[in-house]
Amino acid sequence: MVFKTKIKCPICEGEAKLSKTSLQMFGGLVTLKDTPIYECRKCNEKFATGKIVDKTLEKTRKEFSFARKIVSTGGSLAITVPPDPAKFYKLKKGENVQLVPAGEHLMKVEV
Repeated sequence: MVFKTKIKCPICEGEAKLSKTSLQMFGGLVTLKDTPIYECRKCNEKFATGKIVDKTLEKTRKEFSFARKIVSTGGSLAITVPPDPAKFYKLKKGENVQLVPAGEHLMKVEV
């Protein structure tokens, strides 16, 4: 997606120029490099437009999702969780999670 290189600052109405930054999320556990952001030349405010936020969320979902095969264990089916998300969500062996229907082809895992 192409963003305007210059727009008006919503704070001071000065000129804001598009630049790139590293955005840290989830308490610094995730860093998104080269995230577009506007910086005002007059008041130094940094901000993002709705389009930038939408694109960043889309990028985050794509880059931080993972696919796993369903495996059989005993008489049940199981899905493994990689170490990084397990650590982030503080999952421990033997702990219970809740599987919640969220649509015809969508299920949420609640910790």
